[in-house]
Amino acid sequence: MQGTVAQIIALTTYGNAFVVGAPAFDVSGFYPANSTFLFCEYVRFVYLRQKGDALEKVAYADDPPAWFARLKKDGVNAIRMIYGSTGGQKLDDKQIADRMLAGFVGGGGRSLIETITTNGSDFWEARWEVGDQNRADNKIWRVTYRRIASNRPTLERQAIEMHELKTRLADNLAAIGNFARMRKLDGFAKAFDAGLARLNAQDPYKGVYRADLAPDRALPLAAAQLLGAAQAAWVFGGMGSWNDLWIEKDDQSLYEQLSEDLYQLLNAATVTAANTSTPPIPANRPRP
Repeated sequence: MQGTVAQIIALTTYGNAFVVGAPAFDVSGFYPANSTFLFCEYVRFVYLRQKGDALEKVAYADDPPAWFARLKKDGVNAIRMIYGSTGGQKLDDKQIADRMLAGFVGGGGRSLIETITTNGSDFWEARWEVGDQNRADNKIWRVTYRRIASNRPTLERQAIEMHELKTRLADNLAAIGNFARMRKLDGFAKAFDAGLARLNAQDPYKGVYRADLAPDRALPLAAAQLLGAAQAAWVFGGMGSWNDLWIEKDDQSLYEQLSEDLYQLLNAATVTAANTSTPPIPANRPRP
């Protein structure tokens, strides 16, 4: 799973625990200890303000715990993760799918955070920039979340039912696992099998790189299973990844279809799982 996506999941789940927690959820151990910040020099939050004929960048919060506190003070009562496909990019008159760009920072689709009040929603988008690459602690990433829109109508979100999503993902993982095995792509087959196994595991985070994407017991088991499966079966990236395979022409169309379906299902799984931490949104709030 992309680190950029994992961080948004964590900010959503821990943020919801804080803004709706009673008593307030203690986030003192969240930052910078959470795995999604491991290689980050800093994670900051800003907004733009008109100053004369130009826009100036204004600090909103210096780190995630300060962001949670500021959101709560500003009346935020729910946080949601949003993912949208960009439709890919055009290169030399050829359309490159989002999944083929997932190994690049900023590629693979667009992920946002929606922060919700009784009056509407604000939307935040991250920018990851490389800082000092020679740091001994490897914290080379400078991450800035910018509020790209404020006081907008709260989005109408129709989440996929988790049982249906688990079924569709299981069917895809079984099919793409068989595809990989028949072509002796054993390493990838193991990843797909591991994802499939986690969809029914009682401890779906066991053995995954990031077992801390949500506070302990904050998500229902089905949501944790989706997050565990998404991590285990995430094979999209750059050189050496599933995207980098050479496939016989006769198998190309099946490879493309199975891969595209998996990519869309994994993104749906992460969003659906993360947003199980979001409290119900009243139906009478402003909408598009």
